[in-house]
Amino acid sequence: MKKIVFSLILFLFLTFTILVGYLVLFGYETDKFNNFLESKIKSSIANLTININKIKVKINLKNLNFFITTSEPNIEYRGNKIDIKKIDANIKLNSLLSRKPQIDKINLVTNEINIEEIKEVVKYLKPSNFKKFLLNEVKKGKITSNVDLFLNNNEIKNYEVNGYTKNLSIDKEKINLKEVSFIYFIKKNSAEIDNLRGFLNGLQINSGSIKFDNSKSLNVQGNLNSYLDLNKLNFTDIFKNQIFERFEDFQLIGNVEKIFQIKFDQTLKIIDYKFEALGNIKKSKIKFKEPINFLFVKNTIKNIDLEKSDFKINYGNKDEKILKINGSYKINNNSFQKFNLTHFNNLSSQKISIDGNFDEEIIIPILNYSSKKKIINLNTELETKKNKIHFKKFTFLQGKNNISIKNLYLDNEKLTKFDSVTVKTFKKNELNNDFQISYGKKIKIKGLSYDATNLTKLFDKSASSNFLKNINKEILINIKEITNNVSETLFSFNLIGYLEKGKFNKIVSKGEFKDGKYLDISLRVDSVTNKKKLEIYSDLPKPLLSNYKFFDGLTGGQLLILSSYDDNNSNINLSIENFKVKDAPDLVKLLSLADFGGMVDALSGDGLSFEKLEMSMEKNNQVINLNELYAIGPSISILMEGYVETKTGLVSLKGTMVPAKTLNIFLSKLPIVGDILIPKEIGEGLFGISFKMKGMPGKIKTTINPIKTLTPRFIQKALKKAK
Repeated sequence: MKKIVFSLILFLFLTFTILVGYLVLFGYETDKFNNFLESKIKSSIANLTININKIKVKINLKNLNFFITTSEPNIEYRGNKIDIKKIDANIKLNSLLSRKPQIDKINLVTNEINIEEIKEVVKYLKPSNFKKFLLNEVKKGKITSNVDLFLNNNEIKNYEVNGYTKNLSIDKEKINLKEVSFIYFIKKNSAEIDNLRGFLNGLQINSGSIKFDNSKSLNVQGNLNSYLDLNKLNFTDIFKNQIFERFEDFQLIGNVEKIFQIKFDQTLKIIDYKFEALGNIKKSKIKFKEPINFLFVKNTIKNIDLEKSDFKINYGNKDEKILKINGSYKINNNSFQKFNLTHFNNLSSQKISIDGNFDEEIIIPILNYSSKKKIINLNTELETKKNKIHFKKFTFLQGKNNISIKNLYLDNEKLTKFDSVTVKTFKKNELNNDFQISYGKKIKIKGLSYDATNLTKLFDKSASSNFLKNINKEILINIKEITNNVSETLFSFNLIGYLEKGKFNKIVSKGEFKDGKYLDISLRVDSVTNKKKLEIYSDLPKPLLSNYKFFDGLTGGQLLILSSYDDNNSNINLSIENFKVKDAPDLVKLLSLADFGGMVDALSGDGLSFEKLEMSMEKNNQVINLNELYAIGPSISILMEGYVETKTGLVSLKGTMVPAKTLNIFLSKLPIVGDILIPKEIGEGLFGISFKMKGMPGKIKTTINPIKTLTPRFIQKALKKAK
């Protein structure tokens, strides 16, 4: 009996096991639940048409529930077919026993659906952020979904969705996504995207993840990793800045990780965002269409290369951007140099910090300094606001050379104030600049040495720009030694003056040369004409005349300059006594053409002596008019006039040149009664030349013509000097 009972139990157990296994694996096909499932789905979603052909009943061992499943059901929403792969519905076991089936979960698995098909369904739904976003910003793509609907009393209370998307395109304000694929997980108030690939604003995304939180308002945060391989075309397209149009060629290879947070309002308008980009540049090259010129840099910049450089970029909706980059760069074909750069930018200001090496040659004319392509360290911190620049600090280090500036302020490229400037430079290992400038109640310039080689040239070039236009202060200068390349050192130079709108209107100064010689400069403003009156006396004229080419070769002498000028014009009267002219190419050429051989020899030897030179000229922004230049010496006398164009450098001069011996003979025979009379017989046999000199510097053409009769003007000058 026991065996029979045991066998029966075993049979029933095996039968139950087989039945359960069958229901788990294959299920029981029936149509009894068709109407039930159709009605439940329809009741949950209005305007839905559903037709289920076959249903299988299966067992879910995990929850000890029955579930029904169907494949390829025919479902339409407002006439638009929804491509559903299968539907599963969990039925509570106790509800079956009570013959009141209740569904606690419905699972829908879709086939691959085109986004355009989804839009046709979504457009009938109630207004929502999701609906607006999908219809307006999502352009194309394909999606597959696995949807879990959780029910209570046969009503949907919650849902979960997962799946994958491919070839998606989204265009939302500053966000442009193309060819995007990812897997996703969606809950009622949150979502997550993973394994993200595609293109964001033209940059390729190799991997990434995004999280969405819609509990109160839509918040999005995520990270994207990209491999960078950019050229001029796609770089310009990404950043859309005119500056990139200046590039002839551009290449960048590297990696970047973007971390971002975006907050939307209820209308899906972006109200806040933060982006952070971390990356490295393996190599980069910029080649400019037109070479770039930088102040004090000798050579133009044709291309810039980067390598092994790390960067970090932060920016948000407050238009604040921070760029940090450190690594190696090179200019043109030089060697790579280390650098660090930080750039903070918002709507009102920019803050820039740079620390790095520089190996292009730097030339600072006002200091007569050249770096000679030796490595320089530059360190600066500056802030800009509109047209204002504040250099908090600037240091220039190259060997023993040091230039340091503290708290210098510019307004429209004009100096307004500064704390201090310290300069120490060397030329051929010899100290040529060592001074300090301080700015307080007075501007004080004090130091051991200053190289004034280029000072006169720079004053002429910068007169119109007037970098110091905003400065109105007393200035004190005390320099022990002032050097130049054309004369002796000036010692113990002292100056007391006043700057008004950046220009001197008062000067009292004195300096000493060796052997008791001196330089004296004074400046005052005429109270009647309001013109400035400048008087300069120097026992060494050459450094003060280096800016005028027709004084090339002048040595020795005593100089007196009397000048009256304003902002537009100047009248200058100049006299030099007891000087020589030596190795003056233009004068050598002129004397050679005139066949004054002995004088040419003198120019090449000890020099051609002159007793006195007087010159009167007028100067403005366009031209220097030489009204008259008369030089008389034991060998020759010269009377000259003409002009020099300041912008082009064009020289146009004409004059008369007569050997002194011939002139003295002529003057001894000349009668003077009232006005000067010039009888024809007196001029017979007189020999001299008239000349013309015209052309650009280095290409001046000289022509001469012999003369036998002097002009009254020349005779008047000769007689005046003879007295």
